Amino acid sequence: MPTTMAPSAMTVTPTLSGQASSDLDNAVGKYIRAIIDKEPEWTTFVENRKRVLKVSEQLAQYRYVQGIFDRFVNASTPPDLEGAGGVVITKTQVMRAFNLPLSWGEQCTETIVLTTLYGPGGTRCEDPRVVRMMDEPPAITTKITTDRYLAVLREVHGQWTINNSG
Repeated sequence: MPTTMAPSAMTVTPTLSGQASSDLDNAVGKYIRAIIDKEPEWTTFVENRKRVLKVSEQLAQYRYVQGIFDRFVNASTPPDLEGAGGVVITKTQVMRAFNLPLSWGEQCTETIVLTTLYGPGGTRCEDPRVVRMMDEPPAITTKITTDRYLAVLREVHGQWTINNSG
């Protein structure tokens, strides 16, 4: 059962990204980080953030983050957590644990869903462009590579939707 928030939990603090973050989000993010940074997958995630990844490698990163979403979002913090006791955890707070913007997490989820539909063994179809991009050499940055991949996924999804409506 959520408790009443302390006034300090509503304080808005500027972040490096320029987006406001409340002390509450920071407290919950620290709580999650303290749990996940002891897990071996965390080390792999951090190491992979330091290099340029192929789509297939970035998908592994996304699956890890999605697993953390599935584990924590809508769960409650412990009632005795200072500054954030009994709080229902949000995606934003999970992303705070990763020190990444919510938009990164949203792209993560969308990419996984669309890859499940149109990637290798896709539930709707296996698009050859999507499959081919999985192990192509990455572009200059992982972001460029994943943005291109997501653009192709969205195009394939749009085409499938048009071809299979009504």
